[in-house]
Amino acid sequence: MSLFVKLGLAPSERDKRLKRLIDNSYPSIRVVGRGTIKIDPNEVRSTPEFKTARARAEQIVKP
Repeated sequence: MSLFVKLGLAPSERDKRLKRLIDNSYPSIRVVGRGTIKIDPNEVRSTPEFKTARARAEQIVKP
C-alpha cells in the first residue's frame, strides 16, 4: 500500500472496486453527499431483475 493511499490522498483498491461497480450499473445513478445514492426509479422498474422480483413477490403476497 502506497503512502498516498495510507494518507487518503489516493483511491484504495476498495474505492476502485466501488467505482467500477457504480460505472457498470444504471446510467442514472449518482453518488451525492457523503454516500447518498440517487437513481431513477423508472429505470429500475424497467429491468428484467426487478420484473422477476416483483412477480415472485406477488406470488408470495397473493393468496
